Amino acid sequence: MSERRLHVAKRFMVKELTSYQDELFSLLFRDISVFSQGIADRVFGQRDRRISVYGVRGLGKTTAMQGAIWAGLREEKADRCIPVNVVVSGVRGVGNQRQLSDLFYRSVILGVYQVARASGLKNGLVEVATRYAPWVARKITEAVGIVFGPVALASGLSEKGVKWLVGRLGYSNIDSLVASKSLDSQQAATLLIDRLEDLRAKPIFIIDELDKVEDDTVLSDFFDGNQAWFQGKQGIISLSYTFGESLGKTLVTSASRISSIERFPGITSFEDAAEIVRRRVELGLSQIERSEEAAKEAAIDMMPDETIRSILNVSAPNTYIMLERTSQAMDKAISSRAASVSPDHVYTEPAEEASPARLEASILQELTAGRLSPSVISDRLQRDRGLITRTLKRMMARDWVGRIGAGKRAYYYITARGEAAHRRVRGS
Repeated sequence: MSERRLHVAKRFMVKELTSYQDELFSLLFRDISVFSQGIADRVFGQRDRRISVYGVRGLGKTTAMQGAIWAGLREEKADRCIPVNVVVSGVRGVGNQRQLSDLFYRSVILGVYQVARASGLKNGLVEVATRYAPWVARKITEAVGIVFGPVALASGLSEKGVKWLVGRLGYSNIDSLVASKSLDSQQAATLLIDRLEDLRAKPIFIIDELDKVEDDTVLSDFFDGNQAWFQGKQGIISLSYTFGESLGKTLVTSASRISSIERFPGITSFEDAAEIVRRRVELGLSQIERSEEAAKEAAIDMMPDETIRSILNVSAPNTYIMLERTSQAMDKAISSRAASVSPDHVYTEPAEEASPARLEASILQELTAGRLSPSVISDRLQRDRGLITRTLKRMMARDWVGRIGAGKRAYYYITARGEAAHRRVRGS
């Protein structure tokens, strides 16, 4: 029985939440440090018209942005607001800001079109809800009821705007318009947004995937070259960077011209980690537990406090890594025929149990700001270059740091596991 419980408990552990329109969003989403609510209050209330949210990949920024939309739609001030998800796909290979701008404005049009297609949201989600346990279905239905009014109105307004744009530009349908190579995408997007505003709609843009642009200069040029379009718009922009690579100063300067800059903290507290993990366990257990109270009790028994702390210790502040690590720990518990997940199931390698020595901790601290060469680390810490190089080799073996380049052009950066080790030092 315990093995079966663990199997069903991990069903939703690594499920991605990509949109507030997901039927499980309101059940699985956790607003870390009331971050999303705060962003919603500022953007929907127009105290800050645009906010750029930044942090390393995997923290959960996309979910937090969707959470801000969720929070905003639940407020009375959301009347006539249209949440437009602008997912700028295909940016990895762009070579200049002109190409990026074209992709962006086409994505804006597609984002409005997706809102127009949301008119059947309520019936679809309520139908899906019937597949879950009664107490889960009830929560889904209640959540849909809260936001359906604003979403339905947004859908209707968006549909009118899209139909008007297609006719105005002389295309047969929206697909042929977006695919047209001769389309002036910026002009088309501007016409569409102006039309929505004429209909008294209030578009709010959630802009994602721009972090996939490989060249920070191209992205900074994009922000610099499109300041006029962003002026007057409301929205949230996601900006990501990899472990060991801080957000470029040029990019920060450019983004700050069109928005305020806000750092997303990720998971740093036990309370947040416990809420996220156990809520997903509860949802999985709903397949065999017919009451919410029974699922909650079973989730606590299955994931005790000490296990949650162990997961947090090796994963913070990265949400993606934490959920992956939890899923792996549950697999180990299943293999060992355990009734619950213990800290021993979390630690997969001895290296993770070790805490950095003083010099190692100092190196990790330096690398949290960005990639550095051994000579720069040596100068900053005033330690022998040979000692620094040998220490970096040991740290690479533990996967606390990584290296790009070789010889005099070698640069080291902190890894996800190094971030966890750094946290252990700070917390001790």
